[in-house]
Amino acid sequence: MAWSNLPVDLLYYISSKLHVVDFLRFSVVCTSWNSTFANNAHKHIHFHPSPWLLLPSKKGEASDTLAFWDLTIKEEDIACHHHFSSLNGHIFGRRCISSKDGWLVTLDKKDLRPRIFNPLTKAEISFPSLFTIPDDKYHTIKPEYASDGSIELSYKEICRGLCTYTKYFCNVYFQKIVISSNDPHGTAIVIYGYDKLLALARPGDRAWVLGPQLLPYNTNDHDEFEDVCYHEEEQRFYAITRFSRVLAFDHNGQNVEMICQPIQDERPIQEYCMNYIFFLMGTLLKIEREINIFTRPVDERYAGKTIRISVLKLVQDVVATSSSFSQWTTIKDLGGFSLFVGCNQTFSLHHTTVPEIKPNCIYFCDHLDESSQDDVYHDAGFFDLQNDCFHYFFDYDSQPNWPPSIWFMPSIS
Repeated sequence: MAWSNLPVDLLYYISSKLHVVDFLRFSVVCTSWNSTFANNAHKHIHFHPSPWLLLPSKKGEASDTLAFWDLTIKEEDIACHHHFSSLNGHIFGRRCISSKDGWLVTLDKKDLRPRIFNPLTKAEISFPSLFTIPDDKYHTIKPEYASDGSIELSYKEICRGLCTYTKYFCNVYFQKIVISSNDPHGTAIVIYGYDKLLALARPGDRAWVLGPQLLPYNTNDHDEFEDVCYHEEEQRFYAITRFSRVLAFDHNGQNVEMICQPIQDERPIQEYCMNYIFFLMGTLLKIEREINIFTRPVDERYAGKTIRISVLKLVQDVVATSSSFSQWTTIKDLGGFSLFVGCNQTFSLHHTTVPEIKPNCIYFCDHLDESSQDDVYHDAGFFDLQNDCFHYFFDYDSQPNWPPSIWFMPSIS
């Protein structure tokens, strides 16, 4: 039997054992294979999962290439395993700010338009410019252009009386973008501003709209949104704040529900800690991460290193006297799953599905507010929950990394 006449079911079985890049090579062996996969891949093909880490480029946003380290390839040193070039129209002049399910979220440094981009298929979807986020009594965002077309002054935070200029604007003002789905109907949430507010938009919208506000609930001036996740079954977003308050809301930012009241945070304000939020097997989890910020003696650049990670689950309706409340309980066992946190949307993988990763670990990568190309972080590695130990991927004496590394799960969907 000729290769081109192999049964479709056998082709699907073979492809299910391949990583996505090998599948792309597999699909171009002959025209019949290519036609089969082109017509049915989205319905039938389930690739062997392969978490990648987007590596920084020496050219920063001036690069037209993307380089990834594949976590499933066993090597002692970090290396570029997958390289995508000639992406000028998709990434040049843009910062990769987040990722979800095989799509990178990019942010154009001039027009502030977020786009989601699949580097394997080169598909792209645009959202409205972040300049269209409505002004409120605390914030105003407007472009002022220099003679060469570049942005000179980008926004003013009225309550602080601060202005941030273009060199640092995208890095300090937009912390994270979370999307519900990688299609023209998905909703995006941006966490923005020093006070970390929320705004929402869909592809095709003329402007962003303001999301839920903390003001009706807030009793602490230092509370602010830190992370957002999307619940597929409930079709709504969950947002967590610095003090572990959790709000749920729909695609329009409406029907807001208080899921968990804030807790008194014992951490000093100057400590750099953050919360991530994620659902694992129906349980709402909070991942706490503490980063030590220090100045390198060799060049006086700022650097950071994750020094503590804790995972807690939300236990609701805990009864105390005549009332009930929710509380966070520390856990050490994730049922064989590991979580991937950072600028990306948090995702999970089971070690039986990807034997190359360690079970019950938190894989982390660079994630600092107000970071810039002048800093050196390289803060990536994993924390073993059960053995209570860290493993770091990078040398902290290495060169500046920009943009920061991001976890990425390749896909052709």
